Amino acid sequence: MKTIQGFIMLLLMGVTACSPYRIVRNERDSAAPWTTYRTFAFVDTSRVDPAPGTIEFRSTMEQVKRAVATELTKRGYRPVSEERSTGQPDLLVNIGAVVNERTQTRPTTIYEAPRYIGQYRYHWQSQDVPVGTYREGTLSVHIVDARKENLIWDAAVSSVLGKKGVTSEQINDAVSKVFTKFSAGNA
Repeated sequence: MKTIQGFIMLLLMGVTACSPYRIVRNERDSAAPWTTYRTFAFVDTSRVDPAPGTIEFRSTMEQVKRAVATELTKRGYRPVSEERSTGQPDLLVNIGAVVNERTQTRPTTIYEAPRYIGQYRYHWQSQDVPVGTYREGTLSVHIVDARKENLIWDAAVSSVLGKKGVTSEQINDAVSKVFTKFSAGNA
């Protein structure tokens, strides 16, 4: 009976450890006074015209903002709203998203080489052959000390995107994954 329970635990650990999200960057300024920060606000991007200016892009970025705000609130930070400004926030949060088209490749094998027909100095070398394309999305989160205007945390998470777009659950999972590496002294 113990072996079955052990196998189930091992299986569950393996399933939960496999994440479709990959931390690309996680740089933290350890000299920043993390215990003094209490409030945050997002960088005002209303004057910037986003390149993909679609409604879908804007709604996706709003979902990302909500997910980031949730993660920061879990860690003890309070949002400062622009409508009822109670002063300057301690932290400014900037979010960026990039989608790149990637090509999937595979190496050739010796069995795919052309037949040798007696040429002098014949040489065969493995090559990468394209087999398909996919989209990879990268989400960047930059946290800035608002008073000093100094970058104190820079992180990014990357994942392969599906053909149907990104769901709010995927956004929440990706933001949660990037914030697993966020360690500040405020929580």
